[in-house]
Amino acid sequence: MKSFNFVFCMVFVMSLVGCTSMDYNPDKLRTGYALPGTKTVVVGIGLDKNGIPKETYKDVVAYPGQKVLYAGPDKFSIVFKNKKTPNRKIENESVNGVVVIDIPLDILDRKEFVEEFRKNNQLVFDYGITANGKELDPPLIIKRN
Repeated sequence: MKSFNFVFCMVFVMSLVGCTSMDYNPDKLRTGYALPGTKTVVVGIGLDKNGIPKETYKDVVAYPGQKVLYAGPDKFSIVFKNKKTPNRKIENESVNGVVVIDIPLDILDRKEFVEEFRKNNQLVFDYGITANGKELDPPLIIKRN
């Protein structure tokens, strides 16, 4: 079953990445959420003709207990900015073209995030997708279910 899920996920991601290779207009991108019936947000990452990373969503919303799976080039990384990270790891390098960020169940109760969540009803993590020495900067937003 795990291999089926992985194959399904990779086919889905490849179709997303294929879509990004068509006319790419960042103003028309939508927000990414977990796939229906899952706790996984799948973000495809492509490269434009200049090798600059581009993704399939303008931003990503995840909930505690979910994970965000980034799939793209063989080598890329997700780098959280301002020393603020949901998984306590600033740089997350890809393994075989995949990075998985687990969103802890208790993230909204962590002392470093309680005040921000109270004020804004969400947490925003600024990060960069780095590939080929170039970077794209979309946000990761954590909300309560």
